[in-house]
Amino acid sequence: MGFNSTYKSVIASFDTVKSQVLDFSFKVLAVLIGPLYAYGLYVEWPGVSFNFVINAVIQVYLLVFTVFNLKLGLRIKKHILLFILFYGNTYTLYNLGFFGGGRHFMILLFCVAFFYYNRRFAYIIIVSNVAYYFVYMYLYTEGIVTYYAPAEDLVNNKIIWIADFNLTLVTAIISAYAIIKTFKAYHQKEIERAEDHKRLNYTLDNLPIPVAALTVEEKIPYFNDKFQEFFGYTIDEMPSFGHWLEKVYPETSTRVKVGNYARENMSRAFKDQKQLPLEYLDFRTKKGELKSAEVHHTFFGDTAICAFIDLTERRKKKRLIVETMMQAEERENMRIAQELHDGVGPLLTTAKIYAHTLMLKCKEEDKSGIGNKLNGLLDNSIKELRNTINNVSPQILQRYGLVKAIDSFIGQIQLLTSIKFTIENHSERIKNPVMELALYRALVELVNNSVKYARAKVVNIWVTNENGSLLVYYKDDGIGFDFEIEKTKGYGLTNITNRIETIGGSFDLMTGKGAGVEVIMSFDLKLDES
Repeated sequence: MGFNSTYKSVIASFDTVKSQVLDFSFKVLAVLIGPLYAYGLYVEWPGVSFNFVINAVIQVYLLVFTVFNLKLGLRIKKHILLFILFYGNTYTLYNLGFFGGGRHFMILLFCVAFFYYNRRFAYIIIVSNVAYYFVYMYLYTEGIVTYYAPAEDLVNNKIIWIADFNLTLVTAIISAYAIIKTFKAYHQKEIERAEDHKRLNYTLDNLPIPVAALTVEEKIPYFNDKFQEFFGYTIDEMPSFGHWLEKVYPETSTRVKVGNYARENMSRAFKDQKQLPLEYLDFRTKKGELKSAEVHHTFFGDTAICAFIDLTERRKKKRLIVETMMQAEERENMRIAQELHDGVGPLLTTAKIYAHTLMLKCKEEDKSGIGNKLNGLLDNSIKELRNTINNVSPQILQRYGLVKAIDSFIGQIQLLTSIKFTIENHSERIKNPVMELALYRALVELVNNSVKYARAKVVNIWVTNENGSLLVYYKDDGIGFDFEIEKTKGYGLTNITNRIETIGGSFDLMTGKGAGVEVIMSFDLKLDES
C-alpha cells in the first residue's frame, strides 16, 4: 500500500483526528476571531439586523464551546464550521471586498470541504466560492458596488489590519495543526501497518503449506519457503503471475486457457473481495514434476494472499481408480468378446455347415429358397456377432493403434453416410492403453454425433505431437449446437469429458448454432510413458 492509499485511509477512517482538528479550530476561532465578532456587535448595537443576529449566534456558540468544552458529534461540528466559514467569506467579500478576510475564509473552506466532505461536494463549494469572489471583484472594480467606507479609511483602520492579521494567524495555525495531526496519524498508521506486515509475514513464513501474495497488477511481491520448495523457483524467477504461468505451463495453448480462466476470476474477485477456490491442474514444477493444486484466497484491498492445497496425490488416486475401472471394464469386455467368439461363433459356423448339408439332401425344388434364406440369416448373424465383438473389445485398436482403429470404424459406417472423412496422423503409436482407449471412445462418440445430428459434409481428424503434448483435433462443418443445453440431455459428451480429464487429459469443445464442432483433446506425453 503506497503513500496515496495510506493517506486516503487516514482521511477516511480517523474520525478522532478529524474531531480533534474541529475542536482546535473552534478554540482558535474563539480566541482570535471572537473579539472581532464582539467588536462588530458593539458597533452595530443597538440596531438589530440579520447580520447582528448571525454574529451573535456564532459568538455565543464559540464562547459556550470553548468555556464549557461542549461535546458534539463529528457530523454536527463539521456542518457548524462550514457554516461559520461560509458566512464569514460571504459577509466579508460583500462588505469589504479585498480589504476583508474573505480570501482566508475561502482557503479554510476549501480545506474543510476536502477534509470532511466528499469530492463532489468539495468541487461544488470551490466553484461557487471562486465564482462569488470573481463576481464581486468585477462589481467592485467597475464601481457598481462600493465599500461601506472609503478605501482610504479602510486602509487606515487598525481594526481592519488586526482582523486581517488574526485571520492570517487562524488560517496558518489551523492548517498547520491539521497537517501535523494528519501526518502523525499517517505515521502511526504506517507503524501499525509495518507491525501487521511483520506479524503476517511471520505467520505466512511458518505455515506448512505454499503461500504467495498476488497484487491486482499481477505482481508477486512475496511467497514463503514452502512455496519455493513446492514449485522450485525463487522470487526473482517468478516476480509476476505471468512469469508463474510461463514456468508451470510451458505449453502455449494450455497456458493461454489457464491464464484467461484465472484472470477472469481474479479480476472479479478483487472487485468483490472474495473468491471461491480455483483449481490449477497438471502444472510442471522446476524439477519437471506434474502437480495439481487448489488455491484459496484472502483479500486485503489490492493484495490477495493465495494458499495452495496440494491435490497431486488425490488426483493420482482418482486417476488410478478411473484407470483401474477402465482396465477392468476392458478386461470384462475382452472376456465377453472372447466367449462370444469361442462359444457362439463356432455354433453359428457349425449351423451354417449343417445348413449347407441340409441343402444337399433337400429336394431340388426346395433347395434354392430354404438354403438362401438360411445362409443369409447365418451370414448376417456371424457378421453382427463380429461387429458386437469388435465394439465390445476393438481388436484392431489393441493390435494397430488409435488411427487404424478409427479408420476401421469409419470404414464400417461410410456406406451409411455421405460425409467425407479425412484422418491425418503425425504421431507415434500411443503407449498408454488407457489413454488410447479413452481417445478411441471419445472419437467414436464424436463421429456418431456428426453422422446422426450434425448434417456435416466434411469431418477432419488430426493426431499430432506438439510441445511435449499429444493432441487430437476433431472438426466437422455441421450445424453445431448449444453445448450447455445439449450436455444436460445425454451422458455421451459428459462421460468422455470426465473420463479424459480424470486420467490427466484436457477436453475442449467449441461449438455454436451454425458453427460446426471443433474439439481439442490433449495429454502430456510423459503420461503416455507411465
